[in-house]
Amino acid sequence: MEIDRLPGRHLYFLDDHLFGAPHFVESLFDGMKGMNRVFQGAATVKSVLEGDLIEKAADAGLRSLFLGFETFSPENLRQSNKIQNLQKDYSKAVQRLHSLGIMINGSFVFGLDADDKDVFKRTVEWGVENSITTATYHILTPYPGTRQFARMEAEGRILTKNWDLYDTRHVVYQTKGLSTEELETGYWWAYKEFYRWKNIWCAGMEHKSFKHKMKHIFYTGGWKKFEPFWDFMVRTGDLQKMRPMLEAVLSSIKR
Repeated sequence: MEIDRLPGRHLYFLDDHLFGAPHFVESLFDGMKGMNRVFQGAATVKSVLEGDLIEKAADAGLRSLFLGFETFSPENLRQSNKIQNLQKDYSKAVQRLHSLGIMINGSFVFGLDADDKDVFKRTVEWGVENSITTATYHILTPYPGTRQFARMEAEGRILTKNWDLYDTRHVVYQTKGLSTEELETGYWWAYKEFYRWKNIWCAGMEHKSFKHKMKHIFYTGGWKKFEPFWDFMVRTGDLQKMRPMLEAVLSSIKR
């Protein structure tokens, strides 16, 4: 098995939706059980709530999951064709993952047409209250070749075709509920606010067990507050030296 030949314990599955092929991934998790591996991946809210694949993944070593919450507005979800998130209980998905000792990297998008000036504050507060381990924020980016881009171009809303700006950090289209300045300012504010030490601490304290509290604070604070250090390790090629520490943080902890 290819996994047997990989060094260390830690794996990261780069598939955008690890649970997209249930029968295949069920066999994968069955095969990985007992291999003493820890791994990270990405999935949808729907796949976390349905069936027992998430439990099988946890038994196989899943310790951190990138989860696309996107937005809390049903209208925004319809407009962005994220219908798989409609009527899903985000908090229930979070609780299920936490009960299995799985950390959450929540993904959120700002700038959809139904967003208003309070969307940044609401999103950050929800993430802290629900003990999201890390948050990844994005400015809506209509990529060429997508239906969203075609619709916005037909409406005359595409402002630039400088593809270097299509990085989810810049506004490249004519906004509706927010001005360009409000959207970009709110995006950066959300990052800064979510990763304030006060909010890292508050989110960590929402966990039930002391070990889970400390794991949250160590992982979240260590990842974001020491970015220059991690950048240095990447640039010098020494990141592999930190692997044992990462594997220790990703060790199994149940609530």
